[in-house]
Amino acid sequence: MARSTKSTQTITRKTRFEHAARLAAARAEVRAQARQTARDRDGAVADTTTAAGAGAASVFWSRLTSTVVPAGVDTADDAAGGGDDRAENARRVLVADRNRRRRWPWIPAAVGGAAGMGGHWLGAGAAAVADVGPAVLAVPAAVVPVGAAAVVAARYRSSVGRWWPDLVAGVVGASALAYGLAATGPSPLLGAAAVVGTTVLGARWWRVHPLGPRVAALAAPVVPPPALRDPDLDALCRAWAETNGSKDGKVPGSRLTGRADDAHTTTFDVVLRPGAHTVEDLVTHRVRLAGGLGLDADRVLFAPGRPGQGANRARLTIIHTDPVADTRLFTAPKVVDGTIKGVGRSIDGSGEVDVLMWDDGGTVPTAVVGSTGGGKSGATNILTTAALSTGVLNLLYADPKGNSSTALAARARVAVIGKQNVLALPRLVTAILEARAQIAAEQRSDLIFPSEQVPGWTFLHDEYSFVAHDPKVAALWTETVNTVRALGIWLVGLNQSQGQGAWGGDHARSAFASQVIAFRTNSKSSSDLVPGLLFDPAELPLNDGRPRRPVPGMAVHAHLDAPVRWDWLPSDADAARMVSKGLPAPALTASTAFDRYFNQPELHPLDEAAVTSVLGPPVNGRWQVGGLGATHTLGDAGSGAGGAAVVVPPGRGGRRAPWGSRGVEAGGESAAPVEPAEVVLSPVQAEVLALIAAGTATTGNLVDAATASKAAVHDALDALIGYGRIIRVARGRYQAAGDRS
Repeated sequence: MARSTKSTQTITRKTRFEHAARLAAARAEVRAQARQTARDRDGAVADTTTAAGAGAASVFWSRLTSTVVPAGVDTADDAAGGGDDRAENARRVLVADRNRRRRWPWIPAAVGGAAGMGGHWLGAGAAAVADVGPAVLAVPAAVVPVGAAAVVAARYRSSVGRWWPDLVAGVVGASALAYGLAATGPSPLLGAAAVVGTTVLGARWWRVHPLGPRVAALAAPVVPPPALRDPDLDALCRAWAETNGSKDGKVPGSRLTGRADDAHTTTFDVVLRPGAHTVEDLVTHRVRLAGGLGLDADRVLFAPGRPGQGANRARLTIIHTDPVADTRLFTAPKVVDGTIKGVGRSIDGSGEVDVLMWDDGGTVPTAVVGSTGGGKSGATNILTTAALSTGVLNLLYADPKGNSSTALAARARVAVIGKQNVLALPRLVTAILEARAQIAAEQRSDLIFPSEQVPGWTFLHDEYSFVAHDPKVAALWTETVNTVRALGIWLVGLNQSQGQGAWGGDHARSAFASQVIAFRTNSKSSSDLVPGLLFDPAELPLNDGRPRRPVPGMAVHAHLDAPVRWDWLPSDADAARMVSKGLPAPALTASTAFDRYFNQPELHPLDEAAVTSVLGPPVNGRWQVGGLGATHTLGDAGSGAGGAAVVVPPGRGGRRAPWGSRGVEAGGESAAPVEPAEVVLSPVQAEVLALIAAGTATTGNLVDAATASKAAVHDALDALIGYGRIIRVARGRYQAAGDRS
């Protein structure tokens, strides 16, 4: 987020002097040009007269415009020449200001006279049209000076001071004058009284502001130019030169310049040796460079230089006062034209940070990475709440882990829970993408933006690393991320790290990296893995506990100069823990935020038809595959299965192995049986069981014969062994539980 612009320059007496000095220099230059023009005419009287007239007109106009100092004028003393004219013009400003003050004693008489004559004329008019006397407005006219004096005294109460007697006497005289004029009309006696009274009352004021031959002439003060900061006298500049910029430093030949301080930070321009170093070298060695300055690493930030300065320039920001030390609770979502506003605050004090869902180029795929405890789940809850509060997005939630967020699983329009089900999700995603492409074709549009007429989707894929190993799934999601930009689908992928293995390949990782939000990672992930990260997520600050834990909500946004502290949306468990510690309960938790702000619209008919063709009709307006309260099943891509659940009574023994065990030993005996009431087989499990019953016994033949992916077949074998439907007779060979031949 950009810094706030500098406020308009305040106009003071000092700025007026400096402005007058520059105008005097400009007039001197105009006069010199006029004289030169006159000399060049070689005695041509008419031409000389014309040139002198033009110069005189320019001088007159500049003097006329010099009476007012424009707002926001630059007061830098960069004019040259003018000498005596500068001081003379500044003195004239003082003289004009003094003369204006000397006229102030006449203001009460002027106000009283105007009020009295107005009351006299209005009273005469009223007497002509109604049965009233001509002095009917005498009293109101006498009140006008009193009211004006009250306003002036309130406005300039700090400056009235010892002038209260004079002000009161002036108000009494002005009221008497107004009353007399309104009652009797103008007369020489009233005029003489006004002049004499003003002269008597103003004598004291004029003595304080004297004028005359014995009064010393006013002289303009000499304003010395501001002293330039000497880099050699700045401790930070000297420390940089002695350590980081020295021959043995990380960036030899570099230096600091252009120091600027504000309420939270101190900034420098870093001048690097051309052709030797760039800002990437500073980001890479940020910790050691901070050590060279004697500062904490999390207080030192580097960013590219200002546009036009060159690649050998950078900006150094040192945070000396933390503006985000206190946690800020999330209170309500704010979305403006596809941008989620104010999700967090920049640690350098530059203001609020936003997250983009879509812009003029379409939706922006987003990757949220971070290890456990860094704030990734809380940020996801904020993003989901804001996205679904717009009323133009539905949620498709994929959770291969199975228990990442039961609140989202129970509220999403489409929820796919469990690793095996998420491995089969590409079939459903393909159907939705085909429906969105058909909507775009019908509208003859290259871009679909979420709207009330054509609602969009939010695809939220949790724990992507659980399915990244499957090449079919990784390829499908890579293609999907590169396609949804134009189809009104905002895709958000969550993962534990930026490493290539967690995404299934560099192509998949780069597809999600259009917008990266990286919380602290436990593994060393260099910031060059994702373009635009100017702060390594592994170096985000830790708290002071034992053991030290990540500061909650601290994240790095791609292409932002400084880390961001996100707002906190506590879960129900967090709220209960706060209450148990005696802290006030938060006004908003994740569950209450979902209930209050989720506003999922009705699906577009083509979207609904696409989901129904894969999963079957909705139950209570939604579809849930896997997890507690599942209503549908999902077949693997290309299997043609899906829809209603397949209920199979348990086989001989009907036993299920405990969680974490393989189910049977080498001899074929089951371990730790558990009797279920019934077993619900997914389409992939039913297909694998049918192949084994038909005689396909080895793992390789099963993978070749099944329509599901290799990973899905292996998961189905493990599940069938746990259900007691098949047994493993040898390594890589299976048979149905009832077949002992």
